[in-house]
Amino acid sequence: MSRTNPELIQASSDNGLWLKSLKRRFAGVIRFWFYDLGSASFMGVALLGLLTLVPIIGFDKLEILPLMLGMVQVSVSAAVAWQLNRLAATEWSILIPEYRHNIFFQCGFMLLSSFTIGTLVCLLVGFEVAFTQLLLATGLGLIFVYLCQIKMAVYYLSILLYLFLIFIDSIAEYLSPVMMAALVLTNLILVWAIWKRALVSGWHPDARTIYLNALEMGGIWLPNAKSYPLFSKLEKHLHPVNFFMGPLLALIIIAMPIITLIVAAFAQLVGVQIPALFMLVQFSCVACTMVHWSRIQRWRAVETLFMLPGFSGKQGMIDAFNRSQINLLILFTLIMAATAALVALFNPAITFAIWSHLVLSTFFGCGFLLGVGSACRTALQLSTTMLIIIAHSAWISGSLRVFAEETDVWLWFAGDLALVGISILTIWWGSKKLWKGDLV
Repeated sequence: MSRTNPELIQASSDNGLWLKSLKRRFAGVIRFWFYDLGSASFMGVALLGLLTLVPIIGFDKLEILPLMLGMVQVSVSAAVAWQLNRLAATEWSILIPEYRHNIFFQCGFMLLSSFTIGTLVCLLVGFEVAFTQLLLATGLGLIFVYLCQIKMAVYYLSILLYLFLIFIDSIAEYLSPVMMAALVLTNLILVWAIWKRALVSGWHPDARTIYLNALEMGGIWLPNAKSYPLFSKLEKHLHPVNFFMGPLLALIIIAMPIITLIVAAFAQLVGVQIPALFMLVQFSCVACTMVHWSRIQRWRAVETLFMLPGFSGKQGMIDAFNRSQINLLILFTLIMAATAALVALFNPAITFAIWSHLVLSTFFGCGFLLGVGSACRTALQLSTTMLIIIAHSAWISGSLRVFAEETDVWLWFAGDLALVGISILTIWWGSKKLWKGDLV
């Protein structure tokens, strides 16, 4: 008769306890990171960056790879800063057992996971320059998190993280192996400093103010909108589609073409290839997704919108929302048309064929996302729109090479026009599904 080995029983028991402890540390991870509007705004950008890696590697567009990896890293860092700020903003966080430690663990896990994925991608494609820029982006994100712990209001400057990414490749050219080793050490010191400060941090009134503002504005601070007539007119033109996002949507619309022109001019000046217009198309699509993401996340605010004067019942509110969606679609298309035309003035690579293709792609990409988004009632349903963004990104990436060589462009134009027609039907279909069964 065989005897059970006590050491095996002890090892099995230890493994079981370790797995239970690990499971407790991940409690609520989906809700905390992907349902909270402040965190989800940045995690959505990070996921978009990861999904964009597929067509980038597939179509051998490796010059874009460092920028995408950097975008993923700083987006996760901004989400971590938001989570730590939320801890400092909620007085009850110390009353829930293990809540703070779970958030600390999840913050570390998110940062380490994004860095590990970026490192593996760099090793997969054998692109050493991308790893150097990933280290710089990691350091940039960690500095931002640490500064947010020192002064809470730094969180309002999160948009600057993405602007600094433009200059990372220029800095990476001057880094020697010794400097890279020092950069790794600096990043580790920053991680330690963030950890030590987080352990002793408590409730802070400024953090609560930022938390409440970010819930309404998606984590972006703006001055009083009434001080800017153009901004006020834009807000009025977009109502009620901007009701759930607040001023963030208007900021995106104003900032995107300006940043695109600056990036395109900088790339032309220094002689590097940065797909600024391609990124403008993608961020336009992301903004359309964010419209419905915020609508679903702030579902309780639908009743507030319904109670506002100006709507003739529920159907009047639905019709007004659908009309403003069309206005948003036309606005994004006109922004692409004007921005691409201005870029073409100093970049001869932007031909009329490429200009037309980008404009049509912006129209049907945003159209699909607005139409499908209108039909979605849960965040899980809306997450499937990432597949549309991936397919849209692959379509543009594959076609730009053909348009640059000016071979078989008419086939792609025919595809563009067909997709424009289908996107219009999708918007019509989505308009019939919007808030169906709600506010009965």
